[in-house]
Amino acid sequence: MKTKAIFYGICALCALVFLSACSQKKYFEPKDVSLSAEFEGKLPDSIESASRYGAILENLELLESNGEINLKLQKNQRFLARDGGLYLLQNECKNLVLLKSESKNLSEISFEGCVVSASMSVSQNLLAFVSSENTLFLYDLREKKEIFNQKLSPAIAINALASAPIITQTHVIFPSLDGKILIFDLRSKIITRDILIQSDKFFNNIIYLYAKSDLIIAATQKRISTILSNAKSFNYDGDFIDMLVSENKIYVLTNDGKILELDSTLKLLRELKLEYAHFRGIVIKDKKLYTLESAKYLIELDLQSFLPVIYKVKLPSKKNLFYTQDSLYYDGRFKRF
Repeated sequence: MKTKAIFYGICALCALVFLSACSQKKYFEPKDVSLSAEFEGKLPDSIESASRYGAILENLELLESNGEINLKLQKNQRFLARDGGLYLLQNECKNLVLLKSESKNLSEISFEGCVVSASMSVSQNLLAFVSSENTLFLYDLREKKEIFNQKLSPAIAINALASAPIITQTHVIFPSLDGKILIFDLRSKIITRDILIQSDKFFNNIIYLYAKSDLIIAATQKRISTILSNAKSFNYDGDFIDMLVSENKIYVLTNDGKILELDSTLKLLRELKLEYAHFRGIVIKDKKLYTLESAKYLIELDLQSFLPVIYKVKLPSKKNLFYTQDSLYYDGRFKRF
């Protein structure tokens, strides 16, 4: 009886702590919001799942990063990448499927395991991908053989925004699931740089990767790093949701309701604080940044004045979101800017 009383006492205490935490949860509540916005576009069906590179609708149609719907997948098939008219799909966590859009001809690459992210370069006959076991692969599409693989430390969790490799004329930049980027030289066929971005135990996936000329930007949920060609690097720590590079600036959404503007050395230029806001998605169009706040508000931030305009929106809560260069897609609707 005494043991049972202790058990029920612990349960009651846990329930009290849970209810207290729920009651203390705070929400973004802007004052005097008189404007409203409509997600006037309608998709053929609701979004079932999404990554950085595409979304699968409940009717199995593929919504691509250019906003087009040209392909219907099979059940349990996942979209990974597209280059030109060539699609890369995966059947569950097994073989990879290469599908030519114009002819629907397909070929398969034998593989066992789930692919998290992938990139293709048809002109170079290269396929680069990262598996859920945190193994990096490079594959020759013409010769149909593996060029390189390297297994890294396992990851505890995988973020839906995990980045894909970047293939350049001379290198492949691999984002890992354990907080690294590795640079593979296509001529020597070896890893020439192994760069640790951040070593947090739980939030270590590279969720953003950008490369242009002499600059690489890589980020986990806890750290943003920029690496210059002269080997100089800069770090900015925080708690990040998502980010986007536009006109040599880095725009960052944080978990504590901030929108940051950083330069390439990660110097903080400007910031906007919206108390208790939780952002989802980021679109920059015509010098304005757009993001959703908990399906209740659309935030429009003027990147010249850095002043926001807040619109009410009527959307169902806790649905899937996808975004492209000019549109936010939510559930079965979208808004193009």
